[in-house]
Formats: sequence, structure tokens, C-alpha cells
Amino acid sequence: MGLDELTGPAGPDGATRHRRRPTGRWAISTAMVLAASIGLAACGSSSSSSTTTTKPTTTTTTKPSTSTTSTTAAPASTTTTTRAGNGCATSALTISFGSPNGTAGAIHYTLTFHNAGSSSCTLYGYPGVSFLTSGGSQIGAPAQRQSGASPTTVTLAAGADAYSSVAVTDPGIPPCSSQATAAQVRIYPPGQTQAALATAPSGMAVCSSPNTSAYTSASVTPVSSTQL
Repeated sequence: MGLDELTGPAGPDGATRHRRRPTGRWAISTAMVLAASIGLAACGSSSSSSTTTTKPTTTTTTKPSTSTTSTTAAPASTTTTTRAGNGCATSALTISFGSPNGTAGAIHYTLTFHNAGSSSCTLYGYPGVSFLTSGGSQIGAPAQRQSGASPTTVTLAAGADAYSSVAVTDPGIPPCSSQATAAQVRIYPPGQTQAALATAPSGMAVCSSPNTSAYTSASVTPVSSTQL
């Protein structure tokens, strides 16, 4: 690079002072350095500190409404057939076992239901009948319902009677193979679960062997308002 001599003022000794001025590439480099310094200073002064506040974005989530419906099924309709009046309770009845009436092969007895209560009641259907020894043991099978009979509702006024017929097969007729003497008759009025006990006629013999398809030790008719 080149340097130009410049004539300066004289020194104290009277001699002329000379200084050199940069020339060529040296002058260009120096100018570039100065320009860069000026540019940096300008950037530093123009770059002001600024604070940018960003408002947070609020997201609102709407939950879809859920409707829960509880459905209760209506109870199924039930049809109940109710007989006229109130069923006669066992405790409201006095039950007796009548005298024997013999026919060929069987002995018939009238079963009487007397309304001992103070109000009317009804009887419908077959009574339950079985035979007991003096010790309380059941003899054979209970009386079977007589086939071909049609039950009717019997309304018993206070003090009135209703009837049923019990047929006891002669135990001497085969295929009955054994027999016992009944001391009591256990009777369930129609529709009742409480039994009454009636005294059996003296010497009442009942087959104690099982019933078969061709043999029934005893049978009973539905309750009726008339004595059979």
C-alpha cells in the first residue's frame, strides 16, 4: 500500500515536519472499517427494546348436553277372577261327616259345611278329604275329585249349609290288598289351607293300598247348595 507525504508545520527546532497519508488499498480498508463501525452504531441505536404482549387465546369447549331418560316398563296386566263374596274360612265353618249310605261297591257319606259365622261367605270347588287312624296317620291316598262334575259358587248365609258327597270304595274289592279303620276325617274347605277334623263314623274301613289306574279308594264331589 502507498503513503503520501504531507508537509506539516515546523517543529521547535525550525525543521519542517512531514507526515504520511495512506493511499491505495490502505485507504480503502480504513474506509471500510469506519463504515462498518458507523453501521453497527446505527443498528445499535435504532434497535430499541420492545416488549410484545401476546394475549393468550381462550378456547371454550362446550360439552354437548346429555339427556338420560329412565324408562320403567309398566307392569303387565293381570286378570284375576274373583268369586262373588268372601271365601268361607275354615274357622267360620262347622264341618260334619254324615252317616253311611251303602251302594254296590262303595259307601257314600254326606259332608256338611255349616256357616257358623255372622256374615255370608262363599264356597267354590272341591274339598280336600283324607282319612286318619286313631294315631293320626293317613290311610291310603286322599279322596280323588269325581270326574264329570261342574263346580258352582255357593253363597252361604250365616247359619246356612252346603254339601259334598264322599264315596269310599269297599276295601274288600280287589285290587285293594290292605285296609284300616278310620277314626277321623281331615277336611280342607275349597280354597283353604287350614284343615278341620271330623269324627269318622264307627267302623269306617278304608283301603290303605295305593290307588291304581283301575281303582280309586275314595272320591269326592264339588260343594253344592243341595244335599246329594
